[in-house]
Amino acid sequence: MKKINPLTACLNSEKGMVLIVALLVAAVLIILGTTAFMTTTTDLKISSAKKQSDKAFYSAEAGLEEARGRMKANYTTSYRIDDTNPTDTGWMYFIGTESKSQALGFNSGNTLHSRTASLQTALGYTVAIKHQTDTSGNILYWGDTDGDGSCERNTSTGRNIYLVRSYGVYSGAQRAIEAEISKVPPITAPGALYVEATTTIQGTSTNVIGLDQCGGGTDMPGVVTTLDASTVSRTGNPVVSGSTSPTWSVQGGATNMDVQSIVDSWKGSADYVYNKVSTTDTGMNWGTPTLGATLQNPSSCSVNNVVYYNTYNGTNNTYIKLTGGSSGCGVLVVDGDLELHGNFTWYGVILVSGSITYSGGGNKNVTGAVIAGGSVDADLVGGNANIVYCSSAISDQTVNQPLRRLSWKLMGQ
Repeated sequence: MKKINPLTACLNSEKGMVLIVALLVAAVLIILGTTAFMTTTTDLKISSAKKQSDKAFYSAEAGLEEARGRMKANYTTSYRIDDTNPTDTGWMYFIGTESKSQALGFNSGNTLHSRTASLQTALGYTVAIKHQTDTSGNILYWGDTDGDGSCERNTSTGRNIYLVRSYGVYSGAQRAIEAEISKVPPITAPGALYVEATTTIQGTSTNVIGLDQCGGGTDMPGVVTTLDASTVSRTGNPVVSGSTSPTWSVQGGATNMDVQSIVDSWKGSADYVYNKVSTTDTGMNWGTPTLGATLQNPSSCSVNNVVYYNTYNGTNNTYIKLTGGSSGCGVLVVDGDLELHGNFTWYGVILVSGSITYSGGGNKNVTGAVIAGGSVDADLVGGNANIVYCSSAISDQTVNQPLRRLSWKLMGQ
């Protein structure tokens, strides 16, 4: 009879293996389940924290926008934020509760400090506004210092630059943003008509007047060109009066303005946008200026519109032609060439990246300034055209514009 080795019998026995395997599988499932639960819980916490952080960020953004809105010159007087000390580095304005404003530096005993409650209560933010300064502590301005039409930070001219810090809070999460904002300076207009190409002024009833007719500002030349003054010619007996002459006020060798950059800076603010290639528009109305006693006198208007024409055809800019008694008040911005025919009146500034043709029959009056940046095609002004320089017609177009962001950053990044 064969003997069975007890050790071998034990090793070869399969009794209880199913139970052991089941226990091992259960253990693995428990571990996997626990891991999945912990991962899901962590993900949910991260997701919740992200949502809270995002809401705090949007709250901070809302605070910045309230500051921008309430600093507009035409904002409701009782809620407007006014800079009462534009040349003092100690001036500050706060939006928020007193306790939260104090945490940002508000001192009710400081006469240079002012505070106001937010216009809403749904979002939790506190805002601090102050003058931006350079590294030497000089107040910074946003303005055109070199006459090229583009604004830059400087310490002498333009509008104050404000440093705005907005702190948003939501359910324990906090985010802060910092931005530089500024009111929009007037468009640089060195004369009643600025050109960069050979120009002809023609007709016996054409007047280009650089003497400031309505703003009490500085008289300008009638025509300013980056070329030699001799490139501006006359046919017939037009009058070009201004600071340099009562009959032929033309200044050559002027600073080359970056007209395309000016056009680009304004098209994003347009109230009316037109994408038209080599098109004629008739009887357009964006406001009706009230004419003066004669066409050589300034008009007036209380409307401020920004009108933008994009004439790009996929290869190059083309033109837009306005006829049939078109009129408007504000800033007319044209990417391309502009042709004006028949009756035409405008109060404000006309910005053209290309050439301008201002001719044909009818009565025409532009009160403000015309700026044409084209250097290839010749400019032509004639046919009873009147361009009347007016500093207030120019400044009126920017005084109520929303404050522009010059820089923006997320604090703590």
